[in-house]
Amino acid sequence: MSVTSRLKAVLALPAAYRRLMEMLANEPNRRWFIEDVLKPRPGDKIVDVGCGPGDMLTRLPPVDYVGCDISEAYIAGARRAFGDRAVFIAGRCDDWRRDARTRDADIVLAHGVLHHVDDEEFLRILEFARAALKPDGRFVFYEPCYLIWQSRLSAFLMSHDRGQHIRKEQEWKELAGRVFPRITTSIVTSANLLGYTCIIGECRTR
Repeated sequence: MSVTSRLKAVLALPAAYRRLMEMLANEPNRRWFIEDVLKPRPGDKIVDVGCGPGDMLTRLPPVDYVGCDISEAYIAGARRAFGDRAVFIAGRCDDWRRDARTRDADIVLAHGVLHHVDDEEFLRILEFARAALKPDGRFVFYEPCYLIWQSRLSAFLMSHDRGQHIRKEQEWKELAGRVFPRITTSIVTSANLLGYTCIIGECRTR
């Protein structure tokens, strides 16, 4: 088994994934993203695509939170940790879309998940997000992004990320624009302790 395969196997465990995220996180950046970008209000309904073990919930005000993930192990871990505070749904986009609990969201969030999927699956997630949102809702994504001026070290580390679909800035915008008519983006540097460059996208249906 290759080193990459072993890492993927280890990170499939909720406790290992949680520990790595704690080690690599830039905590001020996390707080900034939630407080100044996501801006959740008490009582908002948030659908978190690729929620992992549900740790985002610890940083949010009291909200109606629905976490969705492809990993049964992550969802089981999230239910053990937060099942009294939130809803967690395993499966894929079609499963989530059929579940009435994902509808009428104020915010649909994808934080660090879209660079793990190819363009076809990305478009499915975008379509799911649009269907899940209230008319005035927002889809917010936060993903690694290649830039022409980033450092070689940053680009090298990003190229060895578990997610093998890190895109360039224009590619992120072009794909999001196929589903959402209104998109604003911004670039973030030093998003984590590995020096990743990231893109934040905010998409609206009108």
